[in-house]
Amino acid sequence: MEIEKAKIFYNDDGFTLIEALMAVVVFSIGIVAFFTIQAAVIKGNSTASGLTTSSTWAADRVERLLAMDYDLVDDTDNDGTDQDSDFDGVDDDGGDFGLDDTGAAADGNAVSPDGQYTIFWNVADCLTPVPGSSESYVKALRVIVQRNDLGFQKNVVLNYHIQKTF
Repeated sequence: MEIEKAKIFYNDDGFTLIEALMAVVVFSIGIVAFFTIQAAVIKGNSTASGLTTSSTWAADRVERLLAMDYDLVDDTDNDGTDQDSDFDGVDDDGGDFGLDDTGAAADGNAVSPDGQYTIFWNVADCLTPVPGSSESYVKALRVIVQRNDLGFQKNVVLNYHIQKTF
């Protein structure tokens, strides 16, 4: 009778090899998922940082151009000058007033000190009157910042209008 009571309270089974291996597999899957999520978060943060820096460079260039006198912000290659004879806001030549130009075709360019960002700006000197005013004119300004992000070219584009009032 005593032997039967001892068997009821005494358990020496422990963990089997299969149970231990399953626990290791479940733990490993969790660790791999965690590191995959971490890698995606790091990539997302890097992209966001590049976008923020590009936007900052673009805003800086816009502020510099807006601080200049109206007549000094110029369409240097005249690809956006007098292209809208009927003042409807559409380039008569079917283009974009030269506002999308990059490289040597842009009205101006600069490279960031670290060399990772290239800044282009274009001016469309359309001399389009402001609606309701015969004494005010507008120039279109587009700033494009290009950067290379993991082998892909990424652009940040800011559009502004500069108004001259007589």
